[in-house]
Amino acid sequence: MGLTKKEVPSTPKSEKDNVFGLQHKDTKNEGTIDKIDLELDYLKQKETNSNPFPVEIFPKAIQEIIIEANDKYQFPLDYLGAGILSAASTAIGNSHKVIVKYGWEEKINLYTVIVGRPGDTKSQALIFCYKPIHENDSRLFQEYLQQQKEYEQNTQDTTENKSRVLKPILRKHLISDFTPEALIQSHYNNPKGLCIYVDELNGWLKNFNRYNNSGEAETYLSLWSGTTISIDRASGKSIRIEDPFIGVIGGTQIGVLKEFSKAGRSVNGFMDRLLFVYPEHPTTLKWNLEDVDETIIHNYSNIISNLINISNDENHETKIVPIENKAKQHLFNWQNNRPETYLFDYERSIDIKLQQYVIRFALILQLLYSTTDLKSKSSVGIKAIKSGIKLFKYYYTNAVRVRNETIQKNYFETLTELQKNILNELPKKFTTSKGVSIACKKIKGKPRISDRQFKTYLTDRKLFKRISRGKYEKIL
Repeated sequence: MGLTKKEVPSTPKSEKDNVFGLQHKDTKNEGTIDKIDLELDYLKQKETNSNPFPVEIFPKAIQEIIIEANDKYQFPLDYLGAGILSAASTAIGNSHKVIVKYGWEEKINLYTVIVGRPGDTKSQALIFCYKPIHENDSRLFQEYLQQQKEYEQNTQDTTENKSRVLKPILRKHLISDFTPEALIQSHYNNPKGLCIYVDELNGWLKNFNRYNNSGEAETYLSLWSGTTISIDRASGKSIRIEDPFIGVIGGTQIGVLKEFSKAGRSVNGFMDRLLFVYPEHPTTLKWNLEDVDETIIHNYSNIISNLINISNDENHETKIVPIENKAKQHLFNWQNNRPETYLFDYERSIDIKLQQYVIRFALILQLLYSTTDLKSKSSVGIKAIKSGIKLFKYYYTNAVRVRNETIQKNYFETLTELQKNILNELPKKFTTSKGVSIACKKIKGKPRISDRQFKTYLTDRKLFKRISRGKYEKIL
């Protein structure tokens, strides 16, 4: 008999300002029943997607937050899981990197695309996941305004004062509306890194090459890899960012997915770097009157704030985190057993880029474990690596699905099931009357289409060729 939600036993509420409560411990080996595990089992039973987001990769404190937001706000698990992963990446920035071996280091910036229909709560879920970072940016902006006011007061008297007082710099984590040059300047002012946060990523794509013809998609390929940025302007101003960190997060509608593959982006590696979050069977949002547990939501704010704080370093020095030997052996064994041949080239490209993402996922998760469960943050462990591989499987399935939907389909594949059935049933050559008798046959006492509809169908010159009056031939 399936578990019902009412049967889930309750546990003590989380203590405010403390994300290390007993309910968050891993109790698998303690012989106790864990409320969060039972909640996840219940959600898995309800899940209709064949490729659900693996919520179990997160520490219990995060799982509790996801369950609460899914239950009370009705946000899809996929949107919450991917959104929190991205928010954690943004909070950490380039303050930490994974070292795989000498000369090979990975930073943790993510390019995440939330896919859904209009009204699927894409924007609302992202607002929830990024709320602690938005609030932090708001605080930084108020500090900037105050500093700007003091600067103007201190420099309005003499030129000598202006030379002695430094102009304030706006600190931030998120950037939304910008020119390519403004993005680089803002990153220069924020060496820890930035995340491009855009409600509709289609607008971001349309801005490619809007300001110049230098190939902005190629710039984002380099930014994903963290290649050094060096810009020299005719004005004499030069900027160099040795260790760039740019993430991307935003939503898009299903009907706009093809835009991501245009202008060569399906073959130049751009699409392979995108993490598509694409639930198979999204449900319609249903409002409910249940109150949200504010303590759990407060815990989430604390977790993201902790990630921001552990990475705040006045010298902006990056901490290099190794992978434990056992974890590295597991990672390498997994990678060495990946397929060597693929039916389609794009499957190979997706696979290779996502292999790098596994390392990025693992460090994000390890830092989350250290923040919530007091686990080590001095090395990446086996649990984080195995969880990163679970995310690989999730994102790989979604990426292949998106590619299959964005590839130019032949005309037959664009037909409705009824159109296909009628076309298959018609003989190679037929008369109008014969066609009407086949296409308009009765199903449960009613013609499946009308005489007029079929004759309109016959005018499709991609499907039918008119041989003579009243006689036709199928082309496909």
